[in-house]
Amino acid sequence: MFGKKIEAAAVESVSQFVDDKKNASAEARRCTIVAKSSVFKGDIDVEGDIQIWGKVIGNIRVKEGAIRIMHAGRVEGELSAPEIIIDGDVEGTCCAATLDILEHGELRGISRCGSMSIKRGGLFFGQSEQVENKTASERVVPIKDTNNDKSKDKATVKTSA
Repeated sequence: MFGKKIEAAAVESVSQFVDDKKNASAEARRCTIVAKSSVFKGDIDVEGDIQIWGKVIGNIRVKEGAIRIMHAGRVEGELSAPEIIIDGDVEGTCCAATLDILEHGELRGISRCGSMSIKRGGLFFGQSEQVENKTASERVVPIKDTNNDKSKDKATVKTSA
């Protein structure tokens, strides 16, 4: 008799918590979509993820999120994002921390990324430039005075390891 009332209150509070969490994650993961039959000419700057199903002629810049070129998608321009996933056609430059070319993906141009993977069936024609991670640790190396026999430190120079 008392157990049913407690269970009902617990279910209501859990469902309310789940709904609040869904709304928060939906706002945090905004996604822009370029539809399959559309053609977009111009530059795109977005905060969240973007999916390209149609054709984009221009540059795409994403601050926090991923650029996904879907199977039917085509982009001519420069792509810049933390993560780029290509399953369509891209002609231009890709700048990312991680770049993935999937089974139907094709990149013709320059790849500037920290890590790159190409699945079986994916194509890459162009130039690849590895970009060093920004989190590389720095070393402090002392510069010694060569005029005196004493090894005094005159200055320090920071170099990346």
